[in-house]
Amino acid sequence: MVQPFSSRRPSMSAERENLVRVAWMYYRDELTQAQIAERLHVSRATVARMLDRAKEVGVVTIDIDTRGVGGMELVGAIRAKYGLTDVIVVPQMGRSTSGEATNSRIALEAAQYLRRYLHPGATIGVGWGDTVLRTLLALRSDSLRGVTFPTLTGGIDAYTARVSGALSNGVAELIRFVPSPLLASSPEVAAMLRKERSVTSVIELAKSADAALIGIGGAIADATILQHGLVTEEQLYDYQVAGAIGDILGEWYDKEGNVLAVDLQKVRVGIALADLRSMRNVIAVAGGVDKLDAIRGALDGGYVGILVTTEDVARELAAD
Repeated sequence: MVQPFSSRRPSMSAERENLVRVAWMYYRDELTQAQIAERLHVSRATVARMLDRAKEVGVVTIDIDTRGVGGMELVGAIRAKYGLTDVIVVPQMGRSTSGEATNSRIALEAAQYLRRYLHPGATIGVGWGDTVLRTLLALRSDSLRGVTFPTLTGGIDAYTARVSGALSNGVAELIRFVPSPLLASSPEVAAMLRKERSVTSVIELAKSADAALIGIGGAIADATILQHGLVTEEQLYDYQVAGAIGDILGEWYDKEGNVLAVDLQKVRVGIALADLRSMRNVIAVAGGVDKLDAIRGALDGGYVGILVTTEDVARELAAD
């Protein structure tokens, strides 16, 4: 829910939050000053003054600095509670925002954050999921020179096939794929693939990456892993009965973050979820209250170092 503006003189942190919200609506959502004024129940002149103020205090430079959303106390509480290195909060537009719109907003912020790790010779491990793909799409081509993107599991090549047609930034040519499906045809085939040098070399490169970008899937009806046919509705139901609340890289876990021994474990090809705990700068991109349980479980499991999420999720995580 969008937090209302106060008629009282705001504190420094409250002022910054308001400035971030207005700047995002104007520069990222491309609303007019009149539209923003109508949504926030203020005058257009007030919106104009706030946009000027946002530039003066550094909220708006080339990018939008969203650290003020919810106040620094919100971000600090989540970091301390879950032992995270960083938390990036995307401002809320309202309850009616669609899943695709939410993912796009998260991806814009994630791409901005990820640029700090992009330099010639850098390695960025990539998982899969709609928001991960949108983040890759949002990267600027001038930041990609000399960067390698090894995948964290097999099967991502089919999922990212649309990258080649949709992208002009050149990231498709920089992805180094694990040459196998995510799910092999049998446990025996999976065991052989896990020993193949062409598979292990990419996985080992991903494990040593400067940063890793992963999505978090919920055990819900519109889960990406279900939409792509990697699990059936019957399997998803069985996982839910077993206590699954989410998946990362095709591994399902419960509300404490414990990996569940489901049937996919025997045929899956990729890094183990537990490997994320020892990797550097694991950036999870996920938001929306429908994924709250999955996000919380991933944080409790210690699989994430940096979280890019939505304001509603951040407030719930801090309030737990």
